[in-house]
Order: sequence, then structure tokens, then C-alpha cells
Amino acid sequence: MPLSSATATALSPEPPADRRSPVRTAAREVLDPSHLRAALRLTSVDATLTAALRCGASVALTLVLAATSGHQDLAGFAALGALTSLYGRFDPYRRRAALLALVGATMTGSILLTTAITAAGAPAAVTLGVVALLAGGMTALCQLVRTGAPGATIVVFAAGAGLAGAPTFADLAPRGLAALLGVVVACVVCLAGFLVRPSGPARLAVRRATLAAEAAALAPEDRGAVGRAQEAVALARTVLADDASHGRTRATALRLADELSGAAGTPAALPPRLSLRQTAHRSLADGGWGLRAARVTLAAAAAAAIAQVAGFGHPAWAAMGATATLQGTTTQHAVVRALQRALGTVAGALIAWPLLDAHLGFWATAALVVVLQVVTEIVVGRHYGLAMLTITPMALLMTSLGGTGEGIALDRALDTAVGAVVGVLTVVLVHARRGAPRVSGAVRT
Repeated sequence: MPLSSATATALSPEPPADRRSPVRTAAREVLDPSHLRAALRLTSVDATLTAALRCGASVALTLVLAATSGHQDLAGFAALGALTSLYGRFDPYRRRAALLALVGATMTGSILLTTAITAAGAPAAVTLGVVALLAGGMTALCQLVRTGAPGATIVVFAAGAGLAGAPTFADLAPRGLAALLGVVVACVVCLAGFLVRPSGPARLAVRRATLAAEAAALAPEDRGAVGRAQEAVALARTVLADDASHGRTRATALRLADELSGAAGTPAALPPRLSLRQTAHRSLADGGWGLRAARVTLAAAAAAAIAQVAGFGHPAWAAMGATATLQGTTTQHAVVRALQRALGTVAGALIAWPLLDAHLGFWATAALVVVLQVVTEIVVGRHYGLAMLTITPMALLMTSLGGTGEGIALDRALDTAVGAVVGVLTVVLVHARRGAPRVSGAVRT
């Protein structure tokens, strides 16, 4: 009895394109010239000024406290702790508090761990291996609890700082306390808004979702606009669920939920609030986090090893470059990030070079770090490459607060370039295992 055409199609072998090597497929995607156009494209964002000022205030207050207490040599570690303020920028306050505490503990722990390993006299292969494991582990954590940007990159930066100089075990407590000071200041600054505008994050999320839904309604054939609207609405409902579980914000959250329901056609009833632990538990079902963590671990280790063999001064920065490149979820994102980070870092290093050679002194350097940090946070959402023009000198000036400034601009450029290249190669070479071919479960006649 002959098979119907639909049944024959369902049982026939996969087409050759599906049997193509994933390495060859990824390589073709990497070489797509559209990535260069994407790397030059600006993105429209809103509500960045307040978040930028929060981060700038956290770093500024931390530097002042470290310096006026007579510990200018530890100011760089304190400022690293203050970079905890980069996380949870638009999250509701209860989730933001938990997230800041988690990230702050991880930042401080990373500095202590790499400082202790270096003080113990571990060989470079061991210390850089630990940095790579931290990069992969933090990538997994960020994926599971859904931290968003900047992902694992800042923690790797902190871990690399622990390798700086020739620390002894006596440096553990001062470095750890300095980083903890920065974390505490960041938490106070980033959570202070709850006292005056506790529903601020929810109002912002609903406004963004409403605008996205209106844009999708005007162009229903635009799948990108529809997808962005769905994501914005889902995020707004999650934020509202968090606020609805707290007495002070519950009434406003329910009113905003009604507004969102009218604008986007969603149910007025909100989903249950998820803690960070519950979010991580749900995210475990997504096997993609494991692949991303493995890619980052391998890329960070390879990039750091290449930089070490080449004699670059800060091989941990190569691991950070690879980590930053792989924070995205697609090949295009990785390639675009690599292009923007490599080219932007080179230009940023050229900007930083005369600033480092000028030996500006502590207070002038601290002021520049704060200004550059604020500008970075305003720009980074619009264009990552342009933000590297301020991220690079900011990071190098922050590093110089600890007394290390000679040759670091060149090291930063070289290490970042190595990390970006290795990150892209990892996207090409490392893939999930392919399952056996399956026959379609629904055979139509």
C-alpha cells in the first residue's frame, strides 16, 4: 500500500542541510557580513540616567570612604565591590536586594579566593584555571537566576584583581573588607529608592510593555516587534507579581496590572512571585545554561593560557574578554560583541594611555573613574563598542589606584583581542551533543 506524500515526507531522511556539521554551520554564521552592520547599529534605550547615577554614586562614595580612612591602596578593591550596583538596575526592590547580596558575596569571594591562591604561591596555570572556573560558574549562576547584563564579566574582573601584585595571606582581610565596603555602599545606594518611590521599577516595566505592545499592534506582521512586546509584557507581569507580594506596593501593583491588561490584553491575575532560588530551579530545565557555562570555561582558560604564553602582563584580562564575548545566546551576538569589544578596547586603550602617563594623583583619578563610569552606563545600552571607549580607561584607571599603571593599556588591548578571538572560535567549535535522528511523532495521512 503506497504511503501518502505527507507520511513519506515525515519518514524520509533529514535533508542534507540538517546533517551539516555544526562546526561548519557555525563557521558560516560567524563569517556572515551582516555582523559588521549589526556591530555598527545603535540601539534605542530609556531610563538609563538614574541607573548610571546610582552606579556613579556607589563608586564615588566608596572611593571617598576608602581614601579618607587612610587606605588609598585598597580603593581599587572597594570600587570593584561597588560595581555590584551594575546588577538588578531595573528589578523590583525585593528581587534587587537579593540579587545584590548574591552578586556582592560572589564578587568578594572571588577576590578572596584568587588572592589566597596567589599568596599560597600557586603556579600560573592553577591561578588562571581558577579564574576560568569562576567565569564558567558565574555564567551558569547568571543564566539560572537571570541577572541580565553585565553577566559574569565583572566577577571575572574582580577575580583578576586578586592576582595583582604579590599578595600575602595578610592581604586577605584588608582586600575582603574593602570589597565588602563597596558592596554595602552599592546596596544602600541602589535600594534607597524604595523609601521614596517603591513602585518605580514596576511603573517603568509597565510603561515599556505598553509602548512595546502599541508598536506591535501597529505592525502585526513584524515578528521582531511582536516578540519584543511579548517579552516586555512577560517581564512586566513578573515585576508586578513581585510588588504584589509586598504590603507597601501591593495596591499599586494591582492597579498597574489592570492597566497592563487593558493595554496588552493580558489576564489581570498575576503569576506567583518567584524567589531567586525558585527562578534558578525553573531555569534548570533549560539545558542551554550548561553549554554556555562550558563554552565560557573553555574559552577563558584557552585565552588566559595564550596570553600567558605570549607574555602579556594580565592574562586574566584575556579570560575576561572571552567571557564578555560569550555572554550572549546566539552566534551573531557573540561575533558582534567580539568586534565591538576588540575594536572599542583598542581605541579606549589609546585614550587611557596619556591619562595613565600623566600620573594624575588619587583624587583626580578617582573623579575620572566616577565620570567615566556614569558615561559608560548611559552609553552601554545604546552601543557596546562606543561604551568600550569609556569602559577601558575607567577599568585601567581603577586598576592604577592600586599602584599598577605601567604598560597596562597595551596589555588590556592585547589581552582583550585574544579573548575576543578565542570566544568566537569557541562558538564555532563547542556545541551540544546532537541526538539521534527522530521520526516525526505526528504522521498525517
